[in-house]
Amino acid sequence: MKINQKDLLAGLVLLAFAVAGLWLNLDHTLGTARRMGPGYMPMLAFGVLLFLSVTIIGLSLFNGPDPLERWAWRELFLILAAICVFGLILEKAGMIVTLAVTIAISTLADRTHKPLGVLGLILFLVALCWFVFIQELDIRIPVWPTYFGP
Repeated sequence: MKINQKDLLAGLVLLAFAVAGLWLNLDHTLGTARRMGPGYMPMLAFGVLLFLSVTIIGLSLFNGPDPLERWAWRELFLILAAICVFGLILEKAGMIVTLAVTIAISTLADRTHKPLGVLGLILFLVALCWFVFIQELDIRIPVWPTYFGP
């Protein structure tokens, strides 16, 4: 049996998320497919994640040797920091500034990025997110920064 360590570890992490999500969803009513309760979609999503994680674990047992490499801590930290910054400043800074800051932080994870490429990515994603979330879906989030006073 040739074990793929990367796939095995990834499958175990996904399995842990799926089991935790299904366990936390036990208190919500499921309802039916016609009349969904608040726990229906999370149960469905975590069920699919559980199936995929078991599939990944099963395939990793026969997928050949692929040992774990050194973890990229800098990249992992920058991506997680960008997600945290997004959640923390969205209400006050607005969608435009928040997306620009989040994208700028996350692109620092790639050491080969070019500033002009990052600027183009920021402009494209800000325009796309504005069109999808504000124009089409009419989601009520501030687009521009709000007053930062007391």
